[in-house]
Amino acid sequence: MKPYKSYDTIIKILNVIEQNETGAYLRYGDGDFNIMTGKSDMYNSFNSQFSNELKESVIIDDKNYMKGFCLMCNKYGLLEEKMWGGNHEWPQNLCDNFYNILLTIRNKHLTDYYSPVAFNYYITTYPEKSFELMSRFKKLCERDNSTVIFVGNANIRHEIIKLYFNEKYDFIECPPKNSYDKINEIEKMLIDIVNKDNKYKIIIICCGVTSRCLIKRIWKNNNINRKYFLLDFGSIIDGLSGINSRQYYIETKFNVTNYNKGFKKYIS
Repeated sequence: MKPYKSYDTIIKILNVIEQNETGAYLRYGDGDFNIMTGKSDMYNSFNSQFSNELKESVIIDDKNYMKGFCLMCNKYGLLEEKMWGGNHEWPQNLCDNFYNILLTIRNKHLTDYYSPVAFNYYITTYPEKSFELMSRFKKLCERDNSTVIFVGNANIRHEIIKLYFNEKYDFIECPPKNSYDKINEIEKMLIDIVNKDNKYKIIIICCGVTSRCLIKRIWKNNNINRKYFLLDFGSIIDGLSGINSRQYYIETKFNVTNYNKGFKKYIS
């Protein structure tokens, strides 16, 4: 098994996009494991189809299908400096439980796996270092006069999408809770936008556990005729929007105003 820590995860994402290859980055947390094992979580109610789609998503193995799992302890090689309980670190017994669930579903061990908190960790822990990485990503979003596609709920501040990704974007709204109920509609809108021109597409998805099912569907859909990268950007978009939805913002004393100002200055 080869774990990729946060920096290496981000660099792999950037390299795949720079080479115009189709790729995906998915982030599995405890909510995903709840749904896969027959339980609901705070934002999603269990149903069997939802659970089955999540299981299908963890079975896919491809060098550019980058799965990040919350195996955040020393045993699994994803614990990093300045992580602690409440700030990305998980107890080993829980990580063992998560891994055993994956092993049961996959019927084989993981090979490569990635940090599920790569952007979250760098932005809140090493703000100055993250500016360069986020600037590289923004330039890729803007190259060739492209637009990005953003899938998220209505609470997302659109000026944050413009600041970190691209002034030009298509927005697909999803519900803040139980977004899986709308996945068929979201998928159709997403495919229509991806196929509307000949350009490489960067697709930023922020719809919780449903993100993994949506990425799996797009990845397996043979009717998409463009190369793309699907980025499960996750809860850090809340932090950048000033929404304190996660404990790690509090633990790291993340100052969103200072961060956004600092990034604007860096790219100016």
